[in-house]
Amino acid sequence: MPNPSSPCRLLALATSHWLPRGHLAAFVTSALAMFLFPTTDLAWIPTLLTAPLSFLTAFLPFGPGSGLDTQAGVLANGVWVALLFVCALVNSAVLGHIVTRSATTASEFPSRSPAPLAPRGTDGSQPAGSRRHRLRTLLAPALDNWLARAYLTVVAVALAYFIGVTWVGPDSGYSAAYSLIVTGPLGILVLAVSIPTEFLPVAWVHPVVFSAATILAGLFNAVFIGRFAHTLRTRARR
Repeated sequence: MPNPSSPCRLLALATSHWLPRGHLAAFVTSALAMFLFPTTDLAWIPTLLTAPLSFLTAFLPFGPGSGLDTQAGVLANGVWVALLFVCALVNSAVLGHIVTRSATTASEFPSRSPAPLAPRGTDGSQPAGSRRHRLRTLLAPALDNWLARAYLTVVAVALAYFIGVTWVGPDSGYSAAYSLIVTGPLGILVLAVSIPTEFLPVAWVHPVVFSAATILAGLFNAVFIGRFAHTLRTRARR
């Protein structure tokens, strides 16, 4: 059977499962909301949903907030959204590839015997050593390849910048944007968790919650990137 062309395969992977389709639907909804409600600052939502590829649009001389209100400005904003849509397709295709690969691997080894359960204590709980081993196994894809380690380095730099600006002064709104973008699309969840703490009377709670949520989102994305790197490495060996 001949292999489909790259654009067709990209579209097929981007719509192959409910997870990539949900990602595309969220992007389209946020882009429509941005045009329907131009007075509100909603441009950051499509940017977060297409991170980290949305970093490429930062080098464009146009986009939301550039002050272009003419017909050429509207056309430029349309090109900006089209480029973000391509980024959303790539991200959705990666999601579809991971999901499809996981399902194929599970079907290829249906008779594999389950791993033996770790011995439990008298109260039915697993020992701390077993939990630490499972945690190390879970986080291994985030640390055993250069692609995931490079991503974690970017997250660490963005978070260090946020912490440094927060330490120097109270205004850290713009510094938080870098951490939100590099942890996208989970950056939306980071924002949703940290916003309520910004109104608490204790000033240090918001930076701590934001930093912890950023670390968790970064680790999740790094594990995802690491598993994708492992898949590519396995395919290259065949």
